[in-house]
This record gives sequence, C-alpha cells and structure tokens, in this order.
Amino acid sequence: MKLYLVRHAEAIERSGAMPDARRYLTAKGRLAFRDIARRVREAGAAPGVIFTSPLLRAVQTAEILSERLKFRGDIVVARELSPGFDHQALRSLLAGAGDFREAAFVGHEPDMGILSAYLLSPAAESFPFRKGAVAAMETGNDVSKGSAKFLWRADGKGMISRLADVPEG
Repeated sequence: MKLYLVRHAEAIERSGAMPDARRYLTAKGRLAFRDIARRVREAGAAPGVIFTSPLLRAVQTAEILSERLKFRGDIVVARELSPGFDHQALRSLLAGAGDFREAAFVGHEPDMGILSAYLLSPAAESFPFRKGAVAAMETGNDVSKGSAKFLWRADGKGMISRLADVPEG
C-alpha cells in the first residue's frame, strides 16, 4: 500500500483570540501548497481515500490536495488525525478504510514526522516535516515499525527521491 503523509500548509500564527482548531491557511500557504500538490500529482499519486484532521488548516490543505489530484471521493474528517496521531491511529483508520491501494493522511507536526520515522526506520526518532510537506512511502498492510520503503518527499524546496537527502527540520 502507498501512503502519503501530509503536514498542513502554512496557517495563521497562534494567538489568544483565535482557537487553535480554527486557525486557517494563509494566502502564501495556499499558494505554496497548490504547487506542492501539483508536483505530488505529477509524481503519480492517486489515493483512493484522503483522511484529514478536523482542524481547519488541515481540512483546507486536504481540499487543495483533493482539487489538484482530481480526487473524486469524499475527504474523510477523522478525529484520530488531531494532534497526537500515531501508528495505532493509522492502523485503525486503515482497517476501516476499505480496500484502497493508496491513502493520504493530512495532519500535524510532530505527529507526521514521528509516524514517518516509525514506519521507515526502526532506529529513527523523527523525520521532520516542513509546512505543506508530503512524504510518499510504500508498506504492507501491517504498518509496523520499519516496514515502509521511502519513495519521495515534496515540499517548498522541491522533490527528494532519496531518504539520505531529506534535510533535518
């Protein structure tokens, strides 16, 4: 199965006046993620399902991804993708997703980085995601520690096709 782990694009800064769940994407974040999502499409991504955190900035990122990929299904808002998402929540979502060969998950840091490190390497502790970054990997149905193979990563700096080239932070 191919998994696409996505960190939401740039959102407005935290403030006491705006609840975290209602923070929305900036114009710069929307524009930058449209370009990243276009590259994701050009890389051949075709998820059968897109899951997203219920936080507004993640939902908006999932909508842009859906639009750019010409995704025809419904975006699934999953509370499991709220901050704190981990491999157990991933297993739960995949178990209820049906028989898809590709799935996308839009969430937050540090969750996406920790989950990527868990899937890609039994030794790694973190695989940091910039805002709007997408990591593609292939794994079996068990999604166990170290079970995934890195395919590529897209972010505002371009496409990376080798795990050794992924920068810190």
